[in-house]
Formats: sequence, structure tokens, C-alpha cells
Amino acid sequence: MKPDLTVLTDPVPVGHFRLQATLKRAGRSLRDLVKPRAVWLRGSPYRGHIAVTRSLVAGLRKIGASANYNPQRVSEVGRVAIVLSSVDALRQAIMWKQEGRIARLLAGPNIVHLSTEHGGIVASPEVDYCITPSDWVSREYEKDCPALKGRCAAWPAGVDTEYWCPGQGTREAREVLLFNKQPNGLARLNCDYVPVLKGLNYSVSVISYGSYAPDEFLFKLRRASLMVGFATSESQGIAWAEAWSVDVPTLLWFQDRCTFRGHTFASSTAPYLCETTGLFFASIAEFKERLAQWESSRDAFRPRQWVLENMSDEACARRLCRLAEIRVP
Repeated sequence: MKPDLTVLTDPVPVGHFRLQATLKRAGRSLRDLVKPRAVWLRGSPYRGHIAVTRSLVAGLRKIGASANYNPQRVSEVGRVAIVLSSVDALRQAIMWKQEGRIARLLAGPNIVHLSTEHGGIVASPEVDYCITPSDWVSREYEKDCPALKGRCAAWPAGVDTEYWCPGQGTREAREVLLFNKQPNGLARLNCDYVPVLKGLNYSVSVISYGSYAPDEFLFKLRRASLMVGFATSESQGIAWAEAWSVDVPTLLWFQDRCTFRGHTFASSTAPYLCETTGLFFASIAEFKERLAQWESSRDAFRPRQWVLENMSDEACARRLCRLAEIRVP
């Protein structure tokens, strides 16, 4: 029986899409020989943005939704399709919508960087919703491509709260984890922020985006009582949510402007930060104030509870099903 929802990160390999799929597989194999992927990514069944795809597919399974992922036959495609990534997969799904094979089509959040790319394909009239990772991305998409007005919907990917969970041991009350996701940011952290923390008798560990395995990040989070994060901009901030899921609140660098491909736009470094998950700071002086605020009111922060209610795989899958107008148990 056909599912209600089909999740796509590649076209179904039929017609000329079959040849494209063969060529892309060969290209990926060659790429992996030249530049092997990280060990924890090898053999992953997920394509596109792996964390996003994993969350949705796993979340749909956990809530018992009628769904499938990357079917190999058009006859197995459900009445609603969401294309998470791949312009080719979106072109194919648009064709299905035109032919009446599917009733509803969602596109995003990892198909384009700017809504005007590839001729504004995400704004095609066949697309019911252009899915974005957060509200600020939706605003920029609609600003650049007015045809999307009213058709952008923010949807964050969730995290696996069974994996990203507190450990059994006792946290180090004065252990702070610094998370760097800024180009050349380590020098500034070591010069400005590490001395401040050590001067207040905090133990400090540092980790940089792209340089760690998930189990290393989890180990450091389980020891820390606080994470301080630095990023230029974040469309969602999955690493922040992973920290919150381990019940670690965050102090996050604030910046509300970013330039990408010569395009300057209003953005955020943590679009889902809220009063129960952490605080923003924009300078060393403000960092010291926020650190003191956190220290004096630690019990006011309940990041894991917020994730369980708002950003678990299950919660985010249900949110997507509402956008897709799919009923779930």
C-alpha cells in the first residue's frame, strides 16, 4: 500500500533520472576515494544534509507515520512528497504534481542557499510550501523572491534525545565547553574568553565544528555545566540543540547580520535560543554579565525539557506532518 508521505533526497531512478543517479553515484565514490568522509558518516543510509534527513526519517518512524524514504519506483511514492535536498528530485516531483501523481509538494530546507537559485525553482507554483530551517531564513527567502510570500514555512530538524542525553556521572560544576564555528575563531577565544573563564576558576575545554566525532562532543557535553558558542550565523543551530538535549544551557555570541555571496541579510546566530535554553552576549563585558546571570540562576534553565517538548525527532516530525496535512497516530 502506498504511504501518505514520501521523503526524497534523490530522484526516483526512472527515465533520464536513472542515468543521472548512476553518474552521481560514480562521482560520489570517486570523491570518497580522493577525500574519504569521516568514519561516523561512512555507510550512512541518509543523503542530503545527513542530520536533517536522519531526524525526519527517524522521527516519522517513531511517531508511526505512514511514510517512506527514497523509494526506487514511482508507484511507491505517496500522495504527499517532501524534497529535503536535490534540485533534480524537486524537478521530478514538480512533474509529478503537474501530472496529478501527487497531491501536495513541500520543498526544502536543503535544496538552495538563496531562494533565487536555479531560476527560483523553490517558488514554482507546484510547491505548496517552501520549507526553511527558521523564521529569519523564511523572511529572507520571501524578500528575495516575492513569489514565495505566504508559502515559506519554518521547520527545524530535531535531535535524537535518546542519544543526546545526560550521562550517569556527576557534572563538573565549573566545567565550561567553548564551541567554535567561526573562521579563525580559536585565536580570539584563546586570547579573550579562555583567560576570563580561567580567571574565575572555571575549567575550560574547546571544540571546533567539523573536527570532532559525535561521541567526542557528547562526552564533553556530559562533563560541562555550560557551553559557550560562537558562530557567524545559523539557519537553525543543530549543535546548540544537541547541547540543550544533554541539559547543557548555552551562552551564545549575538550577531544579526551576515554576508553570503555578496548578499548581506538579517540573520541570527541562534534562531531557537529562548529563556530556558540560554542567553545571548555581544561583547566581553556582556559575556561577563551573562555568565554571572547564569551562575546566579542555574535552576531557571531547563534546556532538555525544552528540547523534549519542541525539538526532539518526534516533535519535529509531527510539526512536519501538520505542514504536509498528514494525519498521524
